[in-house]
Amino acid sequence: MSYSRWINSTFYTYWCSSQACGKQDELFACHTSLDVMGEHMFTYTECKEFIQDPQKILSRIKDFELTSDEIKELVGYMSEFVSDVDLSYEKKLIETRGGQ
Repeated sequence: MSYSRWINSTFYTYWCSSQACGKQDELFACHTSLDVMGEHMFTYTECKEFIQDPQKILSRIKDFELTSDEIKELVGYMSEFVSDVDLSYEKKLIETRGGQ
């Protein structure tokens, strides 16, 4: 699932499929360029931290100078990702319990 694409954003972001053991390990991918240096992976846990303190993103994305508007945009995509992960895991829990 893509949250943003370069056609209308500085970023290409999506929920990266992975072999996560739990929702805390699910991965949010953020590309600032096609270059390997422009590829950033953040765990669910990291995204929650960045949502709480957006300036922390600057310590992880160093290949690209982010404006305050871009940080706000990226935090919005991370918020969507966190919501989607939460919803997915809630559905799995309900299915595991037999729909109760």
